[in-house]
Amino acid sequence: MLRENFKLIDKNEEISNIFGYLYEDRFFPIIMDGKKAWGIVDIRLLLKRKLSINEKIKDFVVGLPKIDASYSIKKAKQIMLKSGQPYLLVTYEGELIGYITAIDIAMALGNKKAKDIMKFIQPIKEEDRVATAISMLRKQGVSIIPVVKDDKLIGVVRARDLIKIETTHDKKTDYHPEKTSPLDMQVKGLLERGIRVVGPEAREELIKIVDKQGFAIVCEGKKYKGLIELIDLIR
Repeated sequence: MLRENFKLIDKNEEISNIFGYLYEDRFFPIIMDGKKAWGIVDIRLLLKRKLSINEKIKDFVVGLPKIDASYSIKKAKQIMLKSGQPYLLVTYEGELIGYITAIDIAMALGNKKAKDIMKFIQPIKEEDRVATAISMLRKQGVSIIPVVKDDKLIGVVRARDLIKIETTHDKKTDYHPEKTSPLDMQVKGLLERGIRVVGPEAREELIKIVDKQGFAIVCEGKKYKGLIELIDLIR
């Protein structure tokens, strides 16, 4: 299924210009290098250091492979797995016409059970500090981290929400020594509740949930078992 809800953004724009697209799913931002479609901004790269709003988009881009519209789904899967990115840019006669995701490939080639593709990501607790959540996301190389209480899922924290804090927080100063950094806050203030979860045996339901949320949390009963991101759907 070709997706056409993309927005072209120049690599030399300031990174702050792309934040709005990261916080909502209406448009898929494709970064341009002149007239050439290049790739996407990787949220995980944004978390690697304290950001300045004046930094350029080009410093946080990961390139995406291009495929011709005539390519088979199986060939697209091979290219996607080799790239490690869950997106491919699609061209026709050399012109960019859209993109496809790992969801589109998984739907065409058949679904695997959730338990066969999930990965265990170390969860955090709602009492943990925002700085701890950022550190855990960096260490585990993901953009979502589960939050548990007594091993039971209560929600998730997304990297895109932590980026807001990374780019706006003020450090303590000699003039305001009592000021507390947002990085010291508990993650419960950023907790996204009401997450739709799947069981270990889920197949078709899994695809639908990942398509809607961008990820799926696997639970057995209420106990957290693992995380599934886009690229995991075709592994």
